[in-house]
Amino acid sequence: MHFRVSSISIGVVPWLLSGYDGFFLDIWGTPLPPLWHLLSSRGVHLLPTYMQTVNLGGLTVSRLCFGTEPLAIKKGPDDRMTQGDKTPVRGGEILAEASRLGVYMWDTSDDYGTHPHVREALKLVKRNSVVVADKSNAATYEEGLKAVDFALKDLGTEYIDIMFLHIVPPRPIERRDANDRPYISQDLKGRKGTLEAYVEARDSGLIKKIALSTHSTDTLRQVLDQPEVDIVCAPLNKVGTYVDDGTQQMRLDALKALHDAGKGVYVIKILAAGRYRDDAEACIRYALGFHDFIDAWNIGMYDVADVKRNTALFADALK
Repeated sequence: MHFRVSSISIGVVPWLLSGYDGFFLDIWGTPLPPLWHLLSSRGVHLLPTYMQTVNLGGLTVSRLCFGTEPLAIKKGPDDRMTQGDKTPVRGGEILAEASRLGVYMWDTSDDYGTHPHVREALKLVKRNSVVVADKSNAATYEEGLKAVDFALKDLGTEYIDIMFLHIVPPRPIERRDANDRPYISQDLKGRKGTLEAYVEARDSGLIKKIALSTHSTDTLRQVLDQPEVDIVCAPLNKVGTYVDDGTQQMRLDALKALHDAGKGVYVIKILAAGRYRDDAEACIRYALGFHDFIDAWNIGMYDVADVKRNTALFADALK
């Protein structure tokens, strides 16, 4: 098994380890937990190569992304929905431990109820050691400015790594957000104002990358003509649910085309918001099978046991 250092250059590692008495680097032999924790605390991730990529819109991220919804929202089969009861403090501890285990990309949204959990987690890690993705349903320029300002203040950070136009449909439709509140979801044309606000925020350093999430294959195709968008995110699961239009193969073809065009690609709804939890391993293995054009996989996780189970699965499937 091979390892790579992400987030900073390998050439800096000797400086990081100066004064670290008894240091012995044998990453192919006996693991050295104190070393791993030291590196993580300094913003360095010493990871197996299957756990990282440098090709998510130019950002270095862990291939396994921690989907935070289950920390605050019940998930699972419709007749057995559980989870959603982690306090912000406990959720922050779980996220921080996940980063030490190599899962340092965290996905949240302004309607998940997990901003407080991510905020607490950011108090426990070096800010540059994690990647935070946030989302908003904002549409106009003014709403976009407010969305960025809200994200920065609510998450307690000076910048957002990835800021999303959230669930963009091919045409305006009425939706319900993660808290079951109704709203009008604008299409890409209707989000131009927010996209302009995001570009300004990116240019000023308030966000690093602009992203778009959608359940529509038609919308994915439209993003090919949007150079402002660095990263795309869409559902992918072996049952083919959360595909608003077209077929599963059309969805895969669209994701591949975006990747080939230089966009970062990650997928969500691998377990269909927990509905396929009883068949989790098969669902995850299915999604990992497209690793040649998918950079990262967002899996909703509830505790450290979930993180360990999924990292072990990634290790086996992507070795």
